[in-house]
Amino acid sequence: MSEVRNLFPRERDDLQLDKIDDTKFNPSIRHLFGEITQMYLKVRNNSEAQFSETDCSTLLLKIDSALQYVWETLHTGQWKDVDPEWRKLYSYVSLFKALLCLELDKDEDSGLVNAIAACDMGLIMGEPILDGLLSNIADSLNEKLWKLSETKRAIQENQKEEEDSNECYPQMNKENFVETVHVPSIEKFLLDIMDKKPVVITGAMDFWPAMSESRWSVDYVRKVAGYRTVPIEIGSKYTDDAWSQSLTTVNEFIDNYILTSNATAGYLAQYQLFQQIPQLKKDILVPDYCYLGTCDDIQVNAWFGPRGTISPLHYDPDHNFLSQVVGSKYIRLYSEEVTASLYPHEQHLLFNTSQVDVEHPDLEKFPLFSSAPYLETILESGSMLYIPPRMWHYVRSLSTSFSVSFWWK
Repeated sequence: MSEVRNLFPRERDDLQLDKIDDTKFNPSIRHLFGEITQMYLKVRNNSEAQFSETDCSTLLLKIDSALQYVWETLHTGQWKDVDPEWRKLYSYVSLFKALLCLELDKDEDSGLVNAIAACDMGLIMGEPILDGLLSNIADSLNEKLWKLSETKRAIQENQKEEEDSNECYPQMNKENFVETVHVPSIEKFLLDIMDKKPVVITGAMDFWPAMSESRWSVDYVRKVAGYRTVPIEIGSKYTDDAWSQSLTTVNEFIDNYILTSNATAGYLAQYQLFQQIPQLKKDILVPDYCYLGTCDDIQVNAWFGPRGTISPLHYDPDHNFLSQVVGSKYIRLYSEEVTASLYPHEQHLLFNTSQVDVEHPDLEKFPLFSSAPYLETILESGSMLYIPPRMWHYVRSLSTSFSVSFWWK
């Protein structure tokens, strides 16, 4: 793994650590980070000699202590109020941990696994540093681990989901179908669609690399990101009392929730996966329509999960293109005008989410819901759904599904 180790400079002056404003830190963490920096450079500069394993173990303990301290700081108060310098510090310490894991276990798969996990934690919790070095290292390690595992793993591809169509697919009324338009012009979208109505757009994803044969199959996702650590949701929908979140590798997620029937659903939902793994970002294209907004800041999220995952009826403040790459989803939409009939939660955190179980409503508790008009569609692979701001929408996956959403103002 010398090609990975050589990505990182040997001299302190090349670390660009002066970009961290350490006046934001208390003296104890500032001192600990200084010790970690000096000790790691000692390891690097003596890597050709017999460096003490005890010293390496001591350094690893210091690194883990620093990560725990910064982790607690990041989780004190609201995330938006955390000073970015603390997130940057978490990234640097994660980088030291990744590289030390490679030094300690030069010839072991475990060193690669621990190193890539450290990189991903820095990417998830931290800030970008050193021109994307954490991401570059993680990509290299994932490729190395994939090659090492190819001969050991029987690839589970083209598995057929045993689905009872009567159970899985809803009864639909053609009068409620969302209109379908084939690649509308920019002018037509701006004048006839934008801010006015939802439409299913076909043809706009035809040139995405993700839509080519074998792209974004289970095998492909394993190859590009299998050993990467990502946050997932546990539970069929986020309004359930038992709903929780967890960190897992993409391989574990596929094994435990995609290829295995599990009583509890797992969902990689509303996650900026493409920032963490830029190689996947190369497979998608931002729809031109997104640039009709007032801001160039387009938020791109991934949604990857098995059949049966649900996004409860809710609305978002921005324009949304929900783009279906793999599988299909049932989607029901309600106008903002019928909000009172949808019974939003009274809690502040769920004010944009309905209390109603859309496909199994309690009409005694929510009597107005049955009379609320709606539109519906089944979004198939290769199609995207435009959802105007503040339009209520409910989503249920009908098969293993990989979707990409583009939110724009």
